[in-house]
Amino acid sequence: MKKLLFLLFLFVPLIASANVVWPSLYILSQVYCWYVIVLGLVVEFFAVKFFGKASWGRSAVIVAVMNAVSALVGWVLIPISGILTEILLFPFEQGTFHLSHWIVDYVFVALVNTCIEGLSIKWIFKYSFKRVFWWLLAANAVSVAFSVLVPFSDFL
Repeated sequence: MKKLLFLLFLFVPLIASANVVWPSLYILSQVYCWYVIVLGLVVEFFAVKFFGKASWGRSAVIVAVMNAVSALVGWVLIPISGILTEILLFPFEQGTFHLSHWIVDYVFVALVNTCIEGLSIKWIFKYSFKRVFWWLLAANAVSVAFSVLVPFSDFL
């Protein structure tokens, strides 16, 4: 019974969001837009190709696999990172849509994606996590930037 309650509470941010909406939920909703996906895949493809020193075909397979894993796992971990942001920034009481929350959520989403993707290519394709971390973080920072900028595109 405790496990069932834990799972239900785990999905509360995706269902209820009572009085708090985290920027990470907005980022998550934009990460799954087709044009953000395509731009992110292109950025990560070239990162894997040139920094991972893989062939064109192997780069495509690696990017497809690591992003499939990231999409499945990130669907749960990204909202959790949003909760973590709110807990960390709560003492400063600036509101959930303050610029500081967007920045911290952006960093956490890029880190979450990097860790998921880095570990998936470590376990599946036998890359060293330490060797791929920094260039994968840079690629994810660019990819996540697309999803962060989408909500602001109406203002541009």
